[in-house]
Formats: sequence, structure tokens, C-alpha cells
Amino acid sequence: MAVYLISRVADPLFAVAMGVSAALSRIRRDQLEKYPERASEITYGSIVQTSGHRLQRWWDGDFQGL
Repeated sequence: MAVYLISRVADPLFAVAMGVSAALSRIRRDQLEKYPERASEITYGSIVQTSGHRLQRWWDGDFQGL
């Protein structure tokens, strides 16, 4: 019998939320180290927006790497 921390449904959702937040934090930290002069412009919202644009380009077939 499996043991769940919260519930059968909430545990995977919690794991995804933690993974996404960890990824966003790491991307933000890396960008702040790379561009310290733009620190005020690098927000979680801008990261999500950029990621959304890149995902849309990939979905449309325009994304060639990088």
C-alpha cells in the first residue's frame, strides 16, 4: 500500500509546483549573475513571459535551438 504525504492527487501537484518554482528560481539567479546591471528588470513575471514566448515559437515550429 502506497503512503501519501497529502493525498493521491495533491502529492503529484505539489511535486510539479515545487519543480516549477525551483526552475524559475534557478533561471532568475542565473540571469541575475549574467546581467547584474539589469537586476530590476529580471522578475519572475518576465521569466514566465519569455518562457511562454519560447514555448509558443517551439510549438509553431520556429524554434531552432539555443
